[in-house]
Amino acid sequence: MSSFRSFTPDRIDALLPVSLRLHREWRSALETLSYGGALPPLPPPLRETLRDVGGVDLVREPDGVDPFASGAFGILYSRLRAEQVLRAVSARTNLTLAGTTVAVVGDGLLSEALATSLRTLGAAVIRATDAPVTALAARLDGFRVQPLKELSARDTPVHLTVLTGEGHGILPVDTLEGLVADASPDGAATAGIGTSPSSRPFVGRAGAASLVEMPAPLPEADATPSSTQWRILDALIALLVLDRHDAGDDDRFAREVTP
Repeated sequence: MSSFRSFTPDRIDALLPVSLRLHREWRSALETLSYGGALPPLPPPLRETLRDVGGVDLVREPDGVDPFASGAFGILYSRLRAEQVLRAVSARTNLTLAGTTVAVVGDGLLSEALATSLRTLGAAVIRATDAPVTALAARLDGFRVQPLKELSARDTPVHLTVLTGEGHGILPVDTLEGLVADASPDGAATAGIGTSPSSRPFVGRAGAASLVEMPAPLPEADATPSSTQWRILDALIALLVLDRHDAGDDDRFAREVTP
């Protein structure tokens, strides 16, 4: 179990190096930052720690800044989230991605990052999209492309289907076969889909498919945060700080968060 309240100022600074440095450039008093969009809210203990130790009160509100409106944030997020999702799939299912066939559903930056990473790992990748421009780019990049309506009518076995939530709503997961992972930021791609228990933690049955639960992109309650979750949180706070002080454009943000 993670105890966010036990973090010292030095520890928080080490975990959020970019955002807290930017925050302190302008002020040392408590600063409230709000974000909207698809990213989930922070667990209350972490929000309290950020407020008390870091001087930042980070709250999710419907009218808050949507971080995905920033192209640079979207690029950084998609690379980090793709790595997080693929590691979670391997750890929670023991699936070796090399030599498998994987369908990546969606038409945004995360879909592109997942497809590229999977091909690098040795998987045969199918891009599933109804967006003509995405289909054009995917075909030119050497991917097989199929429309969403053909997801459940496959002529070859698909070992894993990754739903990104980009350009598609809730899909009939129970008509698919193999493993299914919902990589959308807030789990919206499989919201309301019922599953039955399986022999593995984090895996539930939905018809012929096995739905693999994915970690949230931001730190979660009662779980030790990964380095990827801290990096996404650091980028989110940095973006909001720059926006609050009218010092943020994509170039400045990109320079700040580039490794």
